[in-house]
Amino acid sequence: MSIKTLRKRIALVAVSALGVGLLSVTPASASIAITALVPDTLYVAVTKDADGTPAVNSGSTALSSSSSTSVGFVNDTSATAQTTDSAAFIYANSGSIRSANVYEGAKLSFAASGSSTSGDGLSVVVTGGTLTNLAATAGTTVTLAAANVSADYKTVVTDEAGTDVIYGLLNVNAAVGSTATISVYTGTNVAGLTTATSGTLVAKYVFTVVSTSSVGYYSAADSTITQQACLANSSSSGNAASNAYDTTTRCRNGYVGVVYVDLEDVYGSEVTAYTLTASASAGNLTYNASATTGDKINAATSGFSGAITGDGEVWIYVGQPTANTAGSSTVTIALNGQTIATKTITWEGDIAKLTIDTANSSANFSTNQADTTANIGAAGVVYVATDAAGNAVTLSSQPSVASATGALIGSTTSTTTDANYAALQTSSVGYGYTMLVIPANALSGKGAYQLQVTNAAGATIKSQVVDVTVSRGSTDSFAISWDKASYNFGDIATLTITAKDAYGNPIADGTTLAGLDLTVSTAGFTAVGAACTSSSVFVGGKKTCKYAALNTEGTYSYSIDLTTATAQSASVGTLPVKPSTSAVSNAEVLAAIVKLIASINKQIAKLQKLIKK
Repeated sequence: MSIKTLRKRIALVAVSALGVGLLSVTPASASIAITALVPDTLYVAVTKDADGTPAVNSGSTALSSSSSTSVGFVNDTSATAQTTDSAAFIYANSGSIRSANVYEGAKLSFAASGSSTSGDGLSVVVTGGTLTNLAATAGTTVTLAAANVSADYKTVVTDEAGTDVIYGLLNVNAAVGSTATISVYTGTNVAGLTTATSGTLVAKYVFTVVSTSSVGYYSAADSTITQQACLANSSSSGNAASNAYDTTTRCRNGYVGVVYVDLEDVYGSEVTAYTLTASASAGNLTYNASATTGDKINAATSGFSGAITGDGEVWIYVGQPTANTAGSSTVTIALNGQTIATKTITWEGDIAKLTIDTANSSANFSTNQADTTANIGAAGVVYVATDAAGNAVTLSSQPSVASATGALIGSTTSTTTDANYAALQTSSVGYGYTMLVIPANALSGKGAYQLQVTNAAGATIKSQVVDVTVSRGSTDSFAISWDKASYNFGDIATLTITAKDAYGNPIADGTTLAGLDLTVSTAGFTAVGAACTSSSVFVGGKKTCKYAALNTEGTYSYSIDLTTATAQSASVGTLPVKPSTSAVSNAEVLAAIVKLIASINKQIAKLQKLIKK
């Protein structure tokens, strides 16, 4: 046996002579385990030790959250996302250098896994701290002798055959504001303490020591307390998302308000060693560390007080103060008795009123239209549903037709969900829209409809009755008109095209100007705004087109035709354009000059007479 090998086999008694407790004992059970260590990797335990004395793996080939714990680890601060294994360890490998914050005097349990190449050595080198509780393995346990560890306890080396693994503690003694490092080297050149850094750097962690005066203490700037989307109040509802946003949207009638709380210190570490309290000015309140249900809300009280645990996240849930009634509740959140946030959650009440917005709804519909986005006059009915306080409410289904008379008999509201055609009302938008789907029949002309919804209390809420006109068939005739018989320079001329079906009814809203052949002399006019084309649509049986009169005096022609209305010829004519009546012509200017000269001559004559006297 070589001297080198004998050195590695020195008895455990010799190791004890180092006087720093180099070996640790693996606990009997493991909750979160890594069964296969990746070569060229540095693992650091982030599981907090319960009793303040960190546990170090004593040489087994597996790591666990009970066999490897740390004291004083704050958070990973690497530029790239934190690399974790089993949520109990962070790691660096394949030449990566990562960073983290630690408390002053931190004790960090680590495992350094070496190269998988036989004959490669493994070393762990630290700065800003010392190594203790060391153990090693290479398939079978390798005993670390005094010669494997530097006198200052900053370097440890082994080069047994196989993938070597070194376990231990990094005891940080660097001052606040400075750093401690732990580096892992592998390779054939790593054969002893003098060559510990001669191999390849395969993993490194740089730990910045931060003050305990700010670590673990609540920082408002780094914490999140936000109101999230409201939840349906049922046993199947839940919310475990940590969406960091504030919503001001009212909760739907019967829904539950949600406030998300995530408390952190200035280093982004979770704040847990505090008592969090919350109270609601109205309505039942409870909280949970992840998700909850409506059943839990229904049994809640008006407040709670409890220790923050786990990752520091808490969801606070508030029930509607009074069933089916608009209202609000202010949630006050305190940490150790000090108020850190208030959130006011509002609710809409039950539906009390349904109103059809006639100004934005169609006045002219068409028979024989399918319930699709191709329907003439899509989104033809705009409505607003409100509670008793006048708040817009959120609907779960479209209003239905309460009554339809005249040419609307048999009509229904759309069931299509395409937002370009029909959309349910939400409290945030404040209105909804749908379409009257009218069956194919021989009816046309006047009609009236009324919509209805059923509220949470089971009452039927009806809208006002709205009178409309129903057309049947395509455009049969059209007429045109101008808003003036003549125009001055710069005037805006308005052309109105009116269309009717074969029965004299105004054409349905949304019907296009199919076959439009429109010409207005460009020498005298230019189009203003969106030009009228064959894809333009009628509203109220009419379409207006606007033109600006140019500053050139004359008489200019126009020709307008809807070629689909075969029984009618184009409408043609002329429009005069002239200067404004308030403008002064050249002749008027010349006459004024002549008059002024005559006046001056008279004044001169009078002056001459005075001089002679």
